[in-house]
Amino acid sequence: MQEARMCRREFSVMSWTFAINHATVTTPILYASSVLTNSTGQAGNAMLYGATLVCSLFFSAVVFSLIGAKKGLSLSMGLYAVYVGLFALAASMCAEKNAKTGSCMEGEQTQLPTMLLGSLIGGIGAGILWTCQGAFFSSVCERVAKAEGKEAPAVTAELAGSFALVFLAMESLVRASATILTKYAKLDYSVVFYIFSGLAVASTIAFMVLATNFGKPAQRGSVFAKVLSAVSLWSDPKTWVLQCTNLTFGFAAAWLGGYIGRNILTPALSSDFIGFAGAMLSALASVLSKVFGVTAAKTGKGPVVALGATSFLLLGVLSRFVGHPADWGWGVLVFYILMGVGRAVYESTNKAIFADFFPGEASAGAFANVFVFGTGASTAAFILGATQQDGAEVYLLISFAALTIPGYMAASLIRRKEDSDSSGSSSS
Repeated sequence: MQEARMCRREFSVMSWTFAINHATVTTPILYASSVLTNSTGQAGNAMLYGATLVCSLFFSAVVFSLIGAKKGLSLSMGLYAVYVGLFALAASMCAEKNAKTGSCMEGEQTQLPTMLLGSLIGGIGAGILWTCQGAFFSSVCERVAKAEGKEAPAVTAELAGSFALVFLAMESLVRASATILTKYAKLDYSVVFYIFSGLAVASTIAFMVLATNFGKPAQRGSVFAKVLSAVSLWSDPKTWVLQCTNLTFGFAAAWLGGYIGRNILTPALSSDFIGFAGAMLSALASVLSKVFGVTAAKTGKGPVVALGATSFLLLGVLSRFVGHPADWGWGVLVFYILMGVGRAVYESTNKAIFADFFPGEASAGAFANVFVFGTGASTAAFILGATQQDGAEVYLLISFAALTIPGYMAASLIRRKEDSDSSGSSSS
């Protein structure tokens, strides 16, 4: 039991410091297309997700192999702090604002390069961070299950729900503070994001001091093999059919931040309420992630995945094909409710599924793929948004949402066949 307590303590340290740090990064993403000019915000987000894509695929597993989980997380959290600081600097470079909505209409010449530099640094941090966190998560789940004599899927469902609860609750708090500080304390957006950058630095230092070098020792092996750890799983068909949730979430996150925030919520309520809407989204996802973790442990993960896919589907359909949402007033918050449901499934059940399907040494490559596909979708979506191809963006969102359940069912059938073949080989 001492081993289990130690594992859970390390899990708590990682969860809280990680949650504080990451919340300071997700908030600028929501504000980017409004606080900056639309083209700069969308381009910056595309750079952020594109850098994350490249780093997750080619470099994150190498970094994890060379420096391990603690140093990898510390490095990436520090890079996140730099990104938020440069976002704050870019926000201070708005030359002209819309008096009614608060959106940035024209930026200084240095706004775009400042945002692109910050996004590049943040994307590198994100690619390293999520791979190290995913490998840490798989390791602690395996060790807790062994120490407590529980089934691994039950432990992954429990801890995934617990992590998502802390992660999303902190995100909700930071996003709500953005609205409070801008609308009621009357602080400039740039000042608010400088404060968030300081918070990111503090959480990084806290993690470095409180966490131990927990997790499996980094295996040196072939660096080339580590670079291709994510790609090596592409020959497994389960890797492909399980990606629909990641692809859907990637398009949905970009659609919400790039299209709904500027074209629906801002005209309906004003840009001051972006933080409030995002906080509501995160709070809902925080509560539901815990509920879904418990539900998935009892009923299986399929029904929970179906609920998330349906929410993402409705997000696309209602925002584009039903009436004039910009005239709905407070009714526009329905989009953030739907995203909250889908986000809860993505952060808890979806990650538990990947831990179940790709345990042990495959976990680092598997979680790298989670973000390769998710960030790839967001990168494509932000590029489509920056070039005014909104129709293509929403159709892709709807299509991947519709394919999520068939994909999960196919992966389950493949694994059942693999288990059957393995049992047959062992018995013979």
